[in-house]
Amino acid sequence: MAKVWFVRRRGNQWIAPGGEPAYNVPLADILFPLDLGTHRRLDPRDAPTEARDVAAEPPDSLRRVMVEVGPGDVADRELSGYECGLYDSALSPRAAAARLDRIARGDR
Repeated sequence: MAKVWFVRRRGNQWIAPGGEPAYNVPLADILFPLDLGTHRRLDPRDAPTEARDVAAEPPDSLRRVMVEVGPGDVADRELSGYECGLYDSALSPRAAAARLDRIARGDR
């Protein structure tokens, strides 16, 4: 399952308030809805810090959507160009949450 993080800046770090991913979903289900492309891969140094010391915040108050892709997400996608790592979405956290909620309800 790919981990979808909604993050904001704290100093020079991207933090995930609450310390948990906003969603855990199959990568195949979110590639198009979140506009993830292989060209949107991020440097590992941009990985969000799990800020458990900060209360979880609603998507409207956060700034960026990051998707963490693990080995299980790309195991059957050898020729797709996707690799393990971190990608960002062109969508705002608010728009991404709306699309992910529709996916969760089965309203694709």
